[in-house]
Amino acid sequence: MTMPPMPSGSDTPPEVPPEMPKNELPRWAQKQNQQRSLEQPSDGEMEAFIGPKWEKVYRRKMAPFFEDASFVPTWNWSAAIAFPPAWFLYRKLYLPFAFFFLMPGIAFRLLTGTDKPLTMAAMQQPENEWLLMMNAAVFVSTMLASGGTANWFLYRRARAANRLVVQQQLPQADADLLLRRVGGVNKLATSLFVALSMMLAVATIGG
Repeated sequence: MTMPPMPSGSDTPPEVPPEMPKNELPRWAQKQNQQRSLEQPSDGEMEAFIGPKWEKVYRRKMAPFFEDASFVPTWNWSAAIAFPPAWFLYRKLYLPFAFFFLMPGIAFRLLTGTDKPLTMAAMQQPENEWLLMMNAAVFVSTMLASGGTANWFLYRRARAANRLVVQQQLPQADADLLLRRVGGVNKLATSLFVALSMMLAVATIGG
């Protein structure tokens, strides 16, 4: 194969643009990948944040939020029946934990018009039987609200944590380590909360 003749008066071949490293994406592709990661965490990022239960449990439960991040009710049995609001504390969802911890008492006082704490023995008296029914209604409502919103709250926190990590532009290993540290569970605080709540419940029942 013959080379085309070079222009007269030029003894040097035309410059060839330097080859891009094979493992490095162009800047426009890097920005697109970062934008997608900000909008929706990847599977690996969600696994780093959620922990071992991501693959078997939470991937299916959070599937609707990857289609549309707005709230839709899903169901989480652990949040509904595991001594609410302990699940939110366990999953480091501290604002929802405070909400579900305080709201039942506030709702009970608003619905019954009483600020005086009553023991279980007092509520079981005939004249206070309706208070016992209202207390049960508030408890069931709290369970339903906890179970129906838990997955969405956890997804929102995972997405916010991932945004923070991606913006720092850390190496992947460091990013995953930070996601595991921010996410995961809080076993110590949950154990203390459950123990104190059980002690308070026993004291209330005993009067």
